[in-house]
Amino acid sequence: MPTNCYIVRKTDCRDALLIDPGDDDLVIKKVASEMGASIKAILLTHGHFDHILAVGDMRQVAKPVAIHKDDAHSLTERDMFSPLVAYDGRPFEKAEIIFETEGSYSIGGFDVEVLFTPGHTDGSVCYVMGDSMFTGDTLFKGSVGTLDYGGNLQKQRTSLARLATLAKDYTLYPGHGEVTTLSYEKQTNPFIRNFAL
Repeated sequence: MPTNCYIVRKTDCRDALLIDPGDDDLVIKKVASEMGASIKAILLTHGHFDHILAVGDMRQVAKPVAIHKDDAHSLTERDMFSPLVAYDGRPFEKAEIIFETEGSYSIGGFDVEVLFTPGHTDGSVCYVMGDSMFTGDTLFKGSVGTLDYGGNLQKQRTSLARLATLAKDYTLYPGHGEVTTLSYEKQTNPFIRNFAL
């Protein structure tokens, strides 16, 4: 399935972060090379298989791996999707950075704000860097992540209500689909619009 993977590179050097490495490490390495990017850390917005399958291979060239504590088990335990997925990459290992609380972190030389946004999974987070927010499956253009695989509606509504109160207009980079903005989603997305009124 189509899943967004992001390489965030500094403008003044080669240092980069990798967010949600999907399942094709060869493509990621090729694009990183073409960008002149040296990946210093891997950030995971949540632990579903379609966002983490390349972690085992990518961590051979990039560490640390970071994930929220409530999804950290997904790196060492196969989830409900595992019978559906043919995976022959490197075995997974425990993450080096496990977020116990949200807040500001220095990771791979980047200043990263971690927002805890459970709902799609118990350990879903959004990463904020400058004017950009990487929302994983918390918020999409016009939609949100499904609750069908371990999600919780009340937690999701609480997280969306919180995002709706943010005053800054971030560019949103979701786990699936098109790039959008927080202001656009507040105006048009039925899942968050009512919280922004």
